[in-house]
Amino acid sequence: MAGIKEIRKELTELRNSINGLTEELHETSITIRESLKLTSQTIKEMSKSLDATMRTMSDLTIQMNIRETILKSLGIDGMIPDFLKNLKKKK
Repeated sequence: MAGIKEIRKELTELRNSINGLTEELHETSITIRESLKLTSQTIKEMSKSLDATMRTMSDLTIQMNIRETILKSLGIDGMIPDFLKNLKKKK
């Protein structure tokens, strides 16, 4: 009978260990899920920011092209030094 009691005790300890590991795995799963959600939100925000930046850059490029076209059509393109054009573009 002593052998059966020892086996039961070992099985109980094994069950408790497995329950503890299951709980740790569950907590790890929750942590990973939260981390992935945060990563997903960060990527979405970065994407929105990048879209806005690209639109702004596109608008600036269009404005620069319009200025160049106007200067060329007025025939004064070569009269304005490049460094003055760059100063105007920065403002």
